[in-house]
Amino acid sequence: MTLKLRAVVFDNDNTIARIYPSPRIYWRDVFLKVVEECGGKVPEGREDEYMLSYYTGKGFKEKFETIGIKTSKDEFQKVKGIVDERERVAYTKAGKAGLFPDAVEIIEYLEETGIKFAVATFTTKPVVVEAFNQKPGVPRPQAFFDWNDSLRLKLEKPNPKIAKLVLDQLGVAAGDAAMVGDRLTDVMMGNLAGMTTFLVKRIEEDGREMVELIEKEIEAAKLDPESSIKVPDYQVTSLTQIIDLLKED
Repeated sequence: MTLKLRAVVFDNDNTIARIYPSPRIYWRDVFLKVVEECGGKVPEGREDEYMLSYYTGKGFKEKFETIGIKTSKDEFQKVKGIVDERERVAYTKAGKAGLFPDAVEIIEYLEETGIKFAVATFTTKPVVVEAFNQKPGVPRPQAFFDWNDSLRLKLEKPNPKIAKLVLDQLGVAAGDAAMVGDRLTDVMMGNLAGMTTFLVKRIEEDGREMVELIEKEIEAAKLDPESSIKVPDYQVTSLTQIIDLLKED
């Protein structure tokens, strides 16, 4: 059965683009630089604990008050966007980060078949654009939602308003579009918006343990109607598998 779509919305990090040297190490380094630039200091030996607390939103509100940060939480978030953009653009220009080969392949296929595509990410637009700059000739996203949009509109995944904003830019209804991401927040957002959803599992980036944890969460959600929004319509290990679903029989 051929999947009929008019648009695809991609997450960026770990979905269409690699983070260097690894997601966990990269995000820890960015987090620590943001804390330092905001006048704070994480207790020695607890860097991973504080980093995970920040990115998961679990307990960082309390930790924020204890590490000497001299900015407001809103300003801290703005600095995070600046630091992330600076580091990521440099990595990409140095060839240490950028679009995955299967991302290039599916983007070119979408262009050939007239299917629109967009990026909804919590990094900044210049980071995404720089990855495309390194691949001359690869079509550019036709719509965006980025970190600065998130700060301005106070929206975070899995809020389906993000999907609606992007789809409105594309002029495509949710029922004619797919959401593709590597985290369940991407899947949840797409499901809540009424989109077809894909989870891409990149073991080489996340490690087998992380992927297995996500798979277990999906299996548990299948047994709980209240958690069904966590269940993707499709699970893939390469974006090229989506091409196979889009091709005519």
